[in-house]
Amino acid sequence: MTSIFELKREIVAKEKERIDKYLKKYLPFSREKIQKLIKNGFIVVNGEKIEPSYKLKIGDKIEISDDKIESASSIPPENLPLEIIYEDEDIIVINKPPGIITHPTPQSLKGTLLNRILAHTTLSQIGAPLRPGVVHRLDKETSGVIVFAKSDYAYWNLVEQFKNRNVEKTYLAFVKGKFLPQEKVVEFTVVHDKENPTKMKVRFLRGKKAITRIKVLKYCGNFSLLEVKPLTGRTHQIRITLKYLGFPILGDTKYGVESELIKRTALHSYKLSLHHPRENKKMEFTAPLPDDLKVLLRECLSFEK
Repeated sequence: MTSIFELKREIVAKEKERIDKYLKKYLPFSREKIQKLIKNGFIVVNGEKIEPSYKLKIGDKIEISDDKIESASSIPPENLPLEIIYEDEDIIVINKPPGIITHPTPQSLKGTLLNRILAHTTLSQIGAPLRPGVVHRLDKETSGVIVFAKSDYAYWNLVEQFKNRNVEKTYLAFVKGKFLPQEKVVEFTVVHDKENPTKMKVRFLRGKKAITRIKVLKYCGNFSLLEVKPLTGRTHQIRITLKYLGFPILGDTKYGVESELIKRTALHSYKLSLHHPRENKKMEFTAPLPDDLKVLLRECLSFEK
């Protein structure tokens, strides 16, 4: 369902990038539609009409104004269970359950984590209408800790922390096989799979760099429990890395292997470390394992007996 609403706001460019590519991160439109809006003068930079190929300069003021832009309707709040790890006036940290996506899409406005959060509090409107306050995401089947921005100040601060790799993300993954060596740093480049745009694949000498630190926590018979720290933030980075190394995540039907022990990707965002946007103090948040991963952990621990 869509509706007509007035869209008028100003965005200050934080990166040097083509304007159509840059705005794709903030608007719920295709790149083609953004190009049309630019050509028609609905999007201007520093008060002047520009071409879709215009390369932004840091500090450029982008104004989006049109009372007839058709977009997804506002996100409906949903009063459903929400496990809050931490909250103040700037940020809210959630333990995301598996099985729900982080934020709505033009095709699906309900049933997301964001719907639940908006029934509890308000978020920064940067990224609206579909991604207000969203500074990073977890895949649908991934559980665990995730942070959202409640203030605009927090939004831009967190975006910069993620961009500069000042946020430390720690995941727990159950994978098939005995992972060796016990500690490893993996680096290669990844690209979108042209045959399946929803997937990523390894492509050497081309694509975006993906760096991942992996450490074995326990060997569990025919599977292993790993601590995984992605040092970059590529789509599906952990899942594609472990598949490429020959140790796919249990239950991951896209990159891994089906498992009788679990019916979803056995990946959990266990810990998130960052600096508070306003107070600049180091903060660390952890999320306990959900029930399905506790079952896997008990199975793992049984091999020590």
